[in-house]
Amino acid sequence: MPPAVSPLISRRKLVAGKSSLRDAAKGKASARTKNSDQPGSAKVTKIRAQIAELEAQLRQLNAVDAPKVILSELHDSPTGRIDAQKLADFMGTPLKPLAEGLGFNYKAVHRNPSAATYQVALRRVKRSLELLHEFFGKDEAIRIWLNTPHPDLEGATALETILAGDANAVLLILENAWNGVPV
Repeated sequence: MPPAVSPLISRRKLVAGKSSLRDAAKGKASARTKNSDQPGSAKVTKIRAQIAELEAQLRQLNAVDAPKVILSELHDSPTGRIDAQKLADFMGTPLKPLAEGLGFNYKAVHRNPSAATYQVALRRVKRSLELLHEFFGKDEAIRIWLNTPHPDLEGATALETILAGDANAVLLILENAWNGVPV
């Protein structure tokens, strides 16, 4: 963990320090750094470490991280809405059982998989996938978890539970796990 940043260190000072370190790394600093500015030299390694430390300190000064969309590939590019077909593909299931499990007409979902009327139901499923992504990171691990029987689902898999129309049960288990609440 990087050292705590003193409130007396101004952001300008940190940015200025970063700029001068970057210049030093490019060989534009004083003569003593030019002599040891070889790519494999200890000086370059030290400068890169200092840059990394300053960047970490800058990140600490920002109170909020930039917002990010988890699993953005599940969204329709033109509208930004969740796409049911992309969601089904990600989960490794055909669109028809997913649409029917969420209470929608398959033909209608097939024609317009990112329609506004489906978004509330799709959000529950996507939120479950987002939590799984935060837990496991890899898409394959998410699909494995979805297809593994779970004791809190009476031995059913999460995917079976979602396709049976109870996406809320899966989401509740994952939200509780995320928040540290025992089930």
